[in-house]
Amino acid sequence: MFSTLLFIFGALITLVISQDCVPYSSPYDFSSGYPTVWETPTNNDFNTDEFQQVYNSIDWSQVPDIEPHQVVNGALDSSNYPDSDPDCWWSYKQCTTPNAPGLQPDIAICPEPETWGLTYDDGPNCTHNAFYDFLKENNQKATMFFIGSNVADWPNEAQRALTDGHQICVHTWSHPYMTTLSNEGVLAELYYARKAIKYVCGVTPLCWRPPYGDVDDRVRAIAQQLNLATIIWNLDTNDWDMEPAGSETPDQIDANFQSFVSMGQNGAFANSGCIVLEHELNNGTMSKAIEWYPQIKSAYQYVVPIATCMNITQPYAESNYTYPSFAEYTGTN
Repeated sequence: MFSTLLFIFGALITLVISQDCVPYSSPYDFSSGYPTVWETPTNNDFNTDEFQQVYNSIDWSQVPDIEPHQVVNGALDSSNYPDSDPDCWWSYKQCTTPNAPGLQPDIAICPEPETWGLTYDDGPNCTHNAFYDFLKENNQKATMFFIGSNVADWPNEAQRALTDGHQICVHTWSHPYMTTLSNEGVLAELYYARKAIKYVCGVTPLCWRPPYGDVDDRVRAIAQQLNLATIIWNLDTNDWDMEPAGSETPDQIDANFQSFVSMGQNGAFANSGCIVLEHELNNGTMSKAIEWYPQIKSAYQYVVPIATCMNITQPYAESNYTYPSFAEYTGTN
């Protein structure tokens, strides 16, 4: 075990996080009925009777015929893509209002003013208990975007998110660039991640976030037919790119947080709120989340999950699970 020392408004807080994640036994069997953990689904996964039933349930006439994009030298290639952005490709110009008919706009802001939409990607993390303890002690709920492979690896941690009252959304099975996949690949990434969450947590999410924000109208159309609303963000802390795993220094990440805190203080979100991208990725990202939380709470009148800021009181397909409205959560009713 090691301790991370955080100074928050003069108070010393010790965040204790285990360096190593120790695998454990669980009653959940992912050896069949799912793709290999941390691998993008393949033809072997597409050719099962179960997946074929899901595939045949999709009205493919409603899915735009868009060619998958390519990755060149580790990055999405937009060199031959039209500047007019006909496919509302978020990775190109951060488009969130689809061009294809019948598609719902992405959720990219909180409509409630002076509101910080609190979201964390890439969980569940096997070292997140100290972080979740902090959220619980502050009676703070958030929207957690879970990777299906992480749910398979760490089911107890996934269950804690639901027990603690956080909103759980899909973040794909293996975290790929979604617009680079075939239709079958897109469907499998969403379907199996949702299936894993249902298996472990007992709820079926109605929301998802594309890894890297990489979504276009083809991917949106497939997600929408799975009853998954697309949630993006309008502020990015870049915490995922912090040293030592990434290229940005902690000071640079602090500057991003400070900029967003200043925006809350200077009235930038007086008419509508923000949705902020943070990560439950490692000790560094979770420590930054804790470090900046008091200043966020001070700068914004409300800090809430996305279901709350959108007044979604039924965040899962199961009708027996309800969520407080914005007024109920914030005590403004």
